[in-house]
Amino acid sequence: MARILLGCLIGKAPSQVVLCYCAILNFVYIAQYPSHDDNTLRYLDNALKLFHDSKHILTDPNLVPVREHLNIPKFHTMLHYAQAIRDFGTTDNYNTEMFERFHIDCAKEGWRASNFRDEVPQMVQWLARQEKVAMFESYLEHYESLDDLQAEKEADGYFHFQRPSALNQPLASIQSKHHCPSFSHHLICYLNQFLNRSQGQAIPRSQLHSTQLPFDNISVWHAFEFGRDTLGNNIDGSQELDAVKAKPRRGIDGIDRFDTVLVAHTSQAESTGLQGMKIGRLCVIFKLPEVLKHFEPVPKTWPTHHLAYVEWYKLSSRPGTNHNMYAVFKSAPLANGVVSGEIVLLTSIRQSYYMVAVA
Repeated sequence: MARILLGCLIGKAPSQVVLCYCAILNFVYIAQYPSHDDNTLRYLDNALKLFHDSKHILTDPNLVPVREHLNIPKFHTMLHYAQAIRDFGTTDNYNTEMFERFHIDCAKEGWRASNFRDEVPQMVQWLARQEKVAMFESYLEHYESLDDLQAEKEADGYFHFQRPSALNQPLASIQSKHHCPSFSHHLICYLNQFLNRSQGQAIPRSQLHSTQLPFDNISVWHAFEFGRDTLGNNIDGSQELDAVKAKPRRGIDGIDRFDTVLVAHTSQAESTGLQGMKIGRLCVIFKLPEVLKHFEPVPKTWPTHHLAYVEWYKLSSRPGTNHNMYAVFKSAPLANGVVSGEIVLLTSIRQSYYMVAVA
């Protein structure tokens, strides 16, 4: 919710309020890093200093009198975060949530499972049984076949796929339902790069607009999921997933959903930051067919894994002064009317990208 509030404040609140909120939001996110060094702790101190330098606007009666004072214990504890991380490690090693959770599991749930008379022995027995069940589940998970796990990871590239949402869909139907009229053109350009130029197989760029694809149908997926541990969050990807959809509407009352994604576009792309990244609208998730027209085999150089068609957005050259957020614009069509887009490997999509409309 906090990441949405910053976008909601832009254009609605004074710039100093936006700067103050951005500073404390940066502090909160940096404090949650799974690992720290002197540089990240310096970023943490800088964010806190910026917050304290800007917070006067929240108490000034002549500006934005949100509160009479900010003498709040939680604001005071922020002064000790950097030193606490140096002394005791990262903040994911200590918090009060664990004890609150234990109170629910060990006390409340055990009480509800009893008959409310002589409850302590019943609660102890219930808790012992729960622990035995949890230990046996852990045993089964630990001894799951390693060969099966490896085969699963190699088969889907650490992505979680179901069967195709739409099998053997005509290209013309895909372009219409997914609102991507330039999909076939970009698919031709993508496949053309696998032809041998030295042997004259590659088609000149000037002739691509009149080239026909050697197939008419492809299988399409409407969604996929991938573990967020690939973003460096130090969590189990099987438990925390990022979901992305490219789903056309069904029926008259249906709703289209084509998510915005962040794509690693060059070798300079990193797990954080926008260097080497591009932002666009995910239009189609698909795989190339296994057989061409007239039952001809596909070239061996063609990729066999999942692909995605993304229509690019234009990103501002630098972030905003107070909120450090980039402005995103829809790219204008090229001179030949083709929408700016590209066929990319599905594994190059790093994460979903949430945008906030600003008036």
